[in-house]
Amino acid sequence: MEAWWQGLSVLNKCFAVAALFFSVLFVWQLIGMFLGFDGEGHADAAHTGMDHAGSDSDHHGGGEIAFTLVSVRSVIAFGTLFSWAGTLYLMEGTHPVVAFFYSFLWGMGAMIAVSYLVYRLVRMEERGNASIWSAMGEDGVVYMNLPSGGAGKIRVKVGGTVSYVDARSVNGEPLPAGTKVRVVGVVDGRTLEVKALDSQEGD
Repeated sequence: MEAWWQGLSVLNKCFAVAALFFSVLFVWQLIGMFLGFDGEGHADAAHTGMDHAGSDSDHHGGGEIAFTLVSVRSVIAFGTLFSWAGTLYLMEGTHPVVAFFYSFLWGMGAMIAVSYLVYRLVRMEERGNASIWSAMGEDGVVYMNLPSGGAGKIRVKVGGTVSYVDARSVNGEPLPAGTKVRVVGVVDGRTLEVKALDSQEGD
């Protein structure tokens, strides 16, 4: 190992060290993603936009997530592939200028791919959260008892598809399974607020 390291040029050593550094960051990002830690807060931003910025932007189709090329993940992806490609090209005896050019192309490819992947994932999550607003005004049936002040489940159309969604009574009153209800609000982007139909006068 020492002989291999000593045989590398100074430039190649720099690429190898950078490759190790960015690889550690890349693995750390992957672990954080699988454990639910979002270093850039995209998912939280999507939820926050719905919960605190008001329902209007999501309900009426606003608040679209824009494609962002430069982000923490994309820069780490660029650094990882750029440095590893440079290390391998230089080890094969490629001219430094050519190695740098090819490595840059590999890095940009990784950067664009990661940026697009994150963009699509966030868009999917945003649309999944926003679609619950399509249940507003829909009539449904309590599927699992709604306890007093707590949440149960109702069967209702969401985006034109019958779904089983968390729900709670608008007045906190208990509603047994089988009660016909109408969706009158969204509590936290994932839970519907409902009112028993027989308690809605004039409807």
